[in-house]
Amino acid sequence: MYVNLAVILIAAVTGLLSLHKFKQSPVSYFIYFLLYVFITHVLGSYARILNYFNSYHIIENTVFRFNFWWFTLTWYIGSAMFFAWYYKKLLKNNFLKNILQYALYVFLAVSIGSIALNFQHFFDGTFKLIRIGNMSIIMLSAVFYIYELLHTEKILEFYKDIHFYISGILLIWLLLTIPLVHFVCGNAATDPNQAELKWLIMLYANIFMYLSFSLALILLKPNNDQAY
Repeated sequence: MYVNLAVILIAAVTGLLSLHKFKQSPVSYFIYFLLYVFITHVLGSYARILNYFNSYHIIENTVFRFNFWWFTLTWYIGSAMFFAWYYKKLLKNNFLKNILQYALYVFLAVSIGSIALNFQHFFDGTFKLIRIGNMSIIMLSAVFYIYELLHTEKILEFYKDIHFYISGILLIWLLLTIPLVHFVCGNAATDPNQAELKWLIMLYANIFMYLSFSLALILLKPNNDQAY
């Protein structure tokens, strides 16, 4: 947990230190998102924090004793909403923007329906449909951006485009986590060895992703055509 929080913090702090050069660019929203991810992960550790202060009894016999509900809202639903909104700002093709918008509507409808139909599970675990939807929205966003980039003259200077790197990093992270976590470790809920492997994979994937974001923010500059 502490290593995971550390790499997220590195990315968020790097973003804040780089904010001055991206303040007129949509990248500033991405930087605020990294800060949001760090804050939500810290707050999501509320059980550990309460336990540290000998106050865990406050939530011990309540539905809030687990933090599944928190990360379902803040990460699985929250990050999907952010990336759909963020990439809609970047995309120029209205057809791709509309597909992304309708995909988000479907995802939100499925998420709300899943939670409403099995509300107790909202506090006891995560929803497979919501997890799949989250990854699908993020993947769709990144793929659409790269696809559009390939069909414009900007492809000639793709190596200067920070959003190309952000999209590539997201896709690599997804390609690492989707098959390994959801198929190789399909019995993680009942097999301790698979559970340990699952979280190690997620940890290493997160280290790669957030440190790569940090390098991109340090090394790259905003494009003039990406200003507000």
